[in-house]
Amino acid sequence: MSESKTHKKRDIFVEGAIAPAFVAESIAKHATQTSIGGHEIFLGQVRADPVMVSPSYHDTSVVAIAYTAYRDMANERMTAIREEAFARWPITCLHVHHSLGTIAVGELCFFVFASAAHRQPAREAVAFITDEVKKRLPIFGKEILSDDTHLWKRNA
Repeated sequence: MSESKTHKKRDIFVEGAIAPAFVAESIAKHATQTSIGGHEIFLGQVRADPVMVSPSYHDTSVVAIAYTAYRDMANERMTAIREEAFARWPITCLHVHHSLGTIAVGELCFFVFASAAHRQPAREAVAFITDEVKKRLPIFGKEILSDDTHLWKRNA
C-alpha cells in the first residue's frame, strides 16, 4: 500500500539492552512529521519467569537472557519482512531493534515502532512484524537461571 520503492537495508541489532531513552528519542524524532497521525510501539522486556527444571529438582527463575543470532541471515530476512509490511499497509516508517548479549530481567530487548497517517495500519504492521520476527529470524535466547544453569528459550 505504500508507494512501491525499495527501503534501505538496516542492521536491527544493538549490543546490550535497549535504553528507554532510545525509545523516547525515536518517538521525538517523528514529531516533525505532520503527515503522521498514529504511532504503534511494541516493547519486549525480559521476564523473571519461574522455571521448574524437573519434578525432583528445586524451582528456579530467569534472571537474564543471553541473545545471539545469525546476524547476516537475520538482517536479510528482516529486509524481506519490512518490504512485506510496506507493501501491505500504508505506513510511513518502520523501525525494528533487537538486543544481542546478556539482557537482565526488566530490561528491554525488542523494539518495534511503526507510524502511519492513521492508527490501524500502524497497529497491524507492528503486530505482523513482531510475530514474523519471532517466526522467521534466527535469533536465539539462552535463559540464564538463578541457580547458574541455563535453558534455551523456545518461541511459542
